[in-house]
Amino acid sequence: MSRLAFTETAYYDAVISNYFNKLNNINFPKRKILYTNLIENLRYGENPHQLGAFYSQNKKNKLEQIHGKTLSYNNYNDILAAITISKSLPKNIGTVIVKHGNPCGVSALKNNLDSYKSALETDPISAFGGIVSCNYKVTQKLALMLNKIFLEVVVANGFDKKALKILKSKKNLRLIDSSKISFNKVWKFNSLDNFTLMQSEDKKVFSKKDFRIVSKRQPSKSQFDNLIFAFNVCRYAKSNAIVLASNKSTIGIGSGQPSRLDSCEIAINKMNKFSKINNEIVAASDAFFPFVDGIEKLVQSGASAIVQPAGSIRDKEIIKFANETNTVLVFSKTRHFRH
Repeated sequence: MSRLAFTETAYYDAVISNYFNKLNNINFPKRKILYTNLIENLRYGENPHQLGAFYSQNKKNKLEQIHGKTLSYNNYNDILAAITISKSLPKNIGTVIVKHGNPCGVSALKNNLDSYKSALETDPISAFGGIVSCNYKVTQKLALMLNKIFLEVVVANGFDKKALKILKSKKNLRLIDSSKISFNKVWKFNSLDNFTLMQSEDKKVFSKKDFRIVSKRQPSKSQFDNLIFAFNVCRYAKSNAIVLASNKSTIGIGSGQPSRLDSCEIAINKMNKFSKINNEIVAASDAFFPFVDGIEKLVQSGASAIVQPAGSIRDKEIIKFANETNTVLVFSKTRHFRH
């Protein structure tokens, strides 16, 4: 009884403490007190020998599961990664496919069916056993397409009745309604034992004023729009990250490599293996290229426009190379690592 009483009063005091910090715009007080509610004990953590649970500041889970097996630690991790990307896309537009916390296909085409097809075509092999996040309501036609491959989870802003009937034919497929989820001021925590890292989420909304054209060749409107799309996706892939895109859809993603050049090669290989390219190719990097070799490899692969953060001691060499190859080069004012 003492344990329950002290836990309840501590929770109440933590809510008040956080309220006053928020009122005074204090993000990092001397003592940070968290309050969360147990949503679900998980079968295990990332691996079977690890313990795991899912907590939320809300007393009820806003991620409403409407069908399928119980969610695992890895499912929740991928769902949160997928929703984070989805919510960065225009309202009710875009499909995101995530595997092991990394995007393996993203499309912001306005037609939802085309959006899903384009996201899947980025890397259909990696999509197998992945999570699809639809930033819109799933319809019957899309449900039929989704049922053609093995997926762990489908997340959407709702499902119509006919879509539900089709998707529920797979008894293990988890269906999640994320329509109640919205991200405002988001904080991220990374904890180990008695150490905790805390930071604000990287959710800056990009516009053209956040970028600077440094090449002689100027981007067309469609190129600039695709560069911003690619750069937005790039910040959600694990560093080092490279994204190739065309027509508001990814066509190659390289992520999680210690060498940026390796990420370039992975993205290019994915593009050459899976994509049927009919439009101009653009490329995005989450941080600057330390050497010319990375941008050179992207240009040789067919990229006609590239966006990267500024800051390398070799920026001038990279600009010179872009001008020599008549490549559009745009510098971002911000870097976007994700570890």
